[in-house]
Amino acid sequence: MKSRTIKRRLLASAVWGVCAVAGTVGTASATPLLQISTPTGTTGNNFHQEVIGDAGGTLYPNGAGGVSGPGLPSAEGNWPTSSPTPAGFSTEPVLGAGTSGFHSSYLTLDKAADVTFQYVGKGDSGLANEFWIDRNNNWVIDAGDQQLFGGSTTPCTMANATTPACVDTVSQFTFHFGAGLLPFMYRTGAGVTLTNNGTDGNPDTALGEAPGFFLGVDPYLAAAQFLRTGTSIYAGLTDLPASGDHDFQDMGVRISAVPEPGSLALLSLAMGSLALVRRRNKTM
Repeated sequence: MKSRTIKRRLLASAVWGVCAVAGTVGTASATPLLQISTPTGTTGNNFHQEVIGDAGGTLYPNGAGGVSGPGLPSAEGNWPTSSPTPAGFSTEPVLGAGTSGFHSSYLTLDKAADVTFQYVGKGDSGLANEFWIDRNNNWVIDAGDQQLFGGSTTPCTMANATTPACVDTVSQFTFHFGAGLLPFMYRTGAGVTLTNNGTDGNPDTALGEAPGFFLGVDPYLAAAQFLRTGTSIYAGLTDLPASGDHDFQDMGVRISAVPEPGSLALLSLAMGSLALVRRRNKTM
């Protein structure tokens, strides 16, 4: 009788453990998301949203039988312009298709996760622009920070529309961040620093008075226009803005939240423990 009670307790403990780990997996494996926000008072204001496209820049194969500029996806390449067209593409008055997104915007991560930064090129910019990570969280480029990309960095190529082929620690870096604003910064070749600080670090370039960056959900992955949430976001710099200058391909960076795979291993371990307990019960 005592042996049977022990067996039941062991089995119950194993089942409880599997359920607990499964609950953890359900929570931890939820896909982290990137979210685009605009300063208070500008949400929903069309002045701060736009569809962009640029036919300039160095050419590279896009995997679809054509070529594109290496900044934000370029209408010069084989962008879809007829049915079936991905829903994330929308009409740009001159070029006919483009990436929809926002001026004077900021990027946050909804939960702790790994985030990958991929350098997709500088287009036709003549300035030595830079992309930095603010390692000490003071929104100032100083000795505590890390420069990821510069004017001489070799950009990723494109295996297809949604898959950059990059080189780790050259054109691609991955960091772990907590939830909140992603600590990235641009510095233009003219010495102007732009930050993702959530308030005043990214001027509205539609005014034609200062450089700034544009944020838009990867159009090949978007389900609609002007989305503010996605797993991959394009950040595009315009370094010498003028009224009507909306190319944002002077330094392009694709930013992606990486799903957490580790919890699946925990679930496998728990299931293995349950099987071991059952085998042990049979031998007893």
